[in-house]
This record gives sequence, C-alpha cells and structure tokens, in this order.
Amino acid sequence: MKIVIIGNCGSGKSTLAKQLRTQLNYPLLQLDNLWHQTNYSAEAKKWFIQEQTSFMQQGSWIIDGNYRSTMSLRLQQADVIIWLKVNKVRAILRIIKRSLLFRINKKTRPEMPNQFREHFDREYLDFLKFVFSYDEKKVLELIKANKKKQSTLLIIKKQADKKKIASLIMKKESVLLQ
Repeated sequence: MKIVIIGNCGSGKSTLAKQLRTQLNYPLLQLDNLWHQTNYSAEAKKWFIQEQTSFMQQGSWIIDGNYRSTMSLRLQQADVIIWLKVNKVRAILRIIKRSLLFRINKKTRPEMPNQFREHFDREYLDFLKFVFSYDEKKVLELIKANKKKQSTLLIIKKQADKKKIASLIMKKESVLLQ
C-alpha cells in the first residue's frame, strides 16, 4: 500500500503520518526533513526528486508533504491519497504555535533536520502568506491529472476522522490482497 498525505501547511500531515507509520508499520518519508537538509538549489531539487523516486521503489510506504512541483511523482504511484483540509486561519495558528514550541524544544518537530532554524522575520511572514494563499483548486487539478484510476482519495476535514484513517486503509489493503 502506497500512501500520500497532502494538505496545507499546519493541517497535521506529519502528525498523521507518524501515527500511520506506527499503526501500519510502513516506512515513512517526510518531505520537510528531506528538503530542509538542502541548500534549496537546482541541484538540491534534483537530489530531492531522486530521493523520493528511490524511496518509492519499496512495496509499501507513506510520504508526507506537498511540494507541488514534485507532487505528480507521488500521486502517480499512490494507492491512497489523504488530503487534510483545514481552515487557513487555523493552519496559521497551528504553525505559529508549533514554531514557538520548536524554538523552546527542537524535539517537538522530529521531522525537521537538526540544522533547520526558523526565524520570525520577513521570510517567516512570507511563509504565513503562502499558507494563507493555499489554493485547493490547484491541488485538486494536480490530483485529477495524476492519480491512478484505482487509487482512493480520502478528504479529511475533521480531527475525529483522522483516527479512522488506519482502519479504512487496512480495509482497502485486505481487499487488494484478495
């Protein structure tokens, strides 16, 4: 089973991915960890693509993260696409909270590489603007254009529904194995 988790920043992708990894015992690739290890150059983007491609050679996996420029790679292989939808204001509040907690204790975001530093500066403000401008229509277009016909799209809007995801995936997996 190949699972992709997407959604706006602050929607809970990493948290859900870690829960699914524990419940399903699948390898997990967190794209934030991968990308923020780089210097963000053109060479880094090539490496980023290669790392994802190599990871996806496994039989089962979970990949958490958007990175729209490489999303089609993941969508084309995914059996399950989990799209977390959250109100933009809530997403920004979650991001600010996690940034403050991360500043106090780096262990609050284990998906981030050790060298990652977050600064409350112009770049951070631009990031919050990016979150607020998250375009669900473009994401939906990417999904429609790239998902396999037999893959399942799960759109999650409520926190309570996140808890049901693992059982839904296990049901799908047992159907596929028959």
